[in-house]
Order: sequence, then structure tokens, then C-alpha cells
Amino acid sequence: MGKRFFSASSFNVFELDLESWDYPKHKHNFFELVFIQSGSGVHTLNDSSFEYNEGDVFLLTPNDEHEFVITSRTVFGYLKFTEQLFLEKTELVSDLKWRKKIDAIILHANSVPGSIIKNEQDRESLFQLFQLLKKEFKAPSTYGRSILLELFGALLMIISRNISGNKFVVSLTEKDKVNEILTYIRQNVVDNEKIKISAIADEFNMSPNYVSVFIKKHAGISIQNYVMQTKMKMAERLLKQTSLNFSQISQKLDFTDSSHFTKTFKKYKGLTPKAFRMKIS
Repeated sequence: MGKRFFSASSFNVFELDLESWDYPKHKHNFFELVFIQSGSGVHTLNDSSFEYNEGDVFLLTPNDEHEFVITSRTVFGYLKFTEQLFLEKTELVSDLKWRKKIDAIILHANSVPGSIIKNEQDRESLFQLFQLLKKEFKAPSTYGRSILLELFGALLMIISRNISGNKFVVSLTEKDKVNEILTYIRQNVVDNEKIKISAIADEFNMSPNYVSVFIKKHAGISIQNYVMQTKMKMAERLLKQTSLNFSQISQKLDFTDSSHFTKTFKKYKGLTPKAFRMKIS
């Protein structure tokens, strides 16, 4: 079994200039975009191996295992991100089409053999976006985070356009279906109407009873608990990274009122939002 690499950061951009690959075959706890800026060799992804060359782009999910064999000196561009960045990006927009494009990336990235980019114009745009992201990431400025998120969103849309048009994209397996439902819940978690059992069932053409049993069986958690756990993760981030008061956070996460939010937060985290914010300050 390969090694698993971990990252505590939701976003990272950097380059590696290597003549040999000295890392074991490994997985990550994050998504990883790899831009081949120069060089050539062989990329092994899960059980498939294929040549890589300048201009190739690979998208790896946390479930993928991979390694490179370098035949000529290679400059790798890396963009590493966690699902937390998806949530942060979707908080800024309500565009359902954008969210569905993200779904396509999450669910189908590893079903595309080789480089995920086939369109030459898109390839050029992606590499330009990567350089802009790297520049903004290295020298944060006013509105820097918002700029990063917008560039990141543009990059994902281009990738999604290429993946969704790829003939190798396969139909959903049972595991994919679970991931698709959980992704839908995460992306709509602040809209209580959309995350009702009946709404989820309608979205995925399942009966309300079956969708509840299906998620409990395959994810090991009830939909209600999953919704609350996701909201609590978002609440933690808002308490850590913003100056929003408890009433504003309550409204943002679609709780009845701040009292309901406080009681729920204490139930799941063992302390009140006020105590949590004081603890981390």
C-alpha cells in the first residue's frame, strides 16, 4: 500500500524542478493539479501508466495513488487544494451550473486516462492561470483571497469543460452516487429547503426513504448528522477567519436564530461559539 501525504492547508501553489523522482507511490488527503511545464517521463496513476510531456495536466483526487518516473528533467507546477476550498468558493456564488461543474470534476477526474486537457487553447489558458495563481499566492495583497478564488474558479471551469467532453468519462457507480449525494449536501448545506430529505430524493430520482437508507448504509452516517457536521465545520471556519457576530453566522448557516446556532454548536463541539472564539484568539 502506498504512502499517504497530508496537508493542513486548504490551498498551496508551488513548483518543483527535478531530474529524478525520489518519492514513493503515494496518495494525498487533498486534490492535486499537476502542470508539466517542461520535461518528459512516465506517470503511473492507480493501475495505469502513460507517458507525460510538456503541456500535460493531471488532476488527482484523494483516492488516487500515483508516482512519476522522470526520463528528462521536469519542471512540475503544483496546485494543491482541499474540499474546504470548494465550500469557500461556493459560499461566494449561487450559480447552480458552477456547482454542477465542480461535481463533474470531483466524481470523474480519475476516469480520464492521461492528461485531462485536450483543447490547445484551453491548455494555454490553464498554464497562464497557474502562473497568475502562483504570483498572487506568493505575494498576497488587498483582496488577495478573493482574487485567488476567482482564478481558481476559472481554472476549474476550463478543466470541467474538458473532462465533461471526454469520451472516457464513465457512468456513476454506487460509490460515485454516494459521493455525488454527499457533494450535493455540502454545496447546498446553507439552504435548508434544498437539503430536506424530500428535496435530495427528488434531485437524485430516489424515494425519500431509500435515499436515507442508502446514505446510512454506504456512508455510515445519517443525512441529518452529515448536514450538521458540515455546518459545524463551516461555523468553525467562520469563527476563526471572520469577524462575523453569532447572529450573522447563524443567518449565514440558515439556523432559526443565534440561540439555535449556539445550542447546536455546543452539542457538537462541547463549547459555545463564544468560548470557541475566545479559545482560538
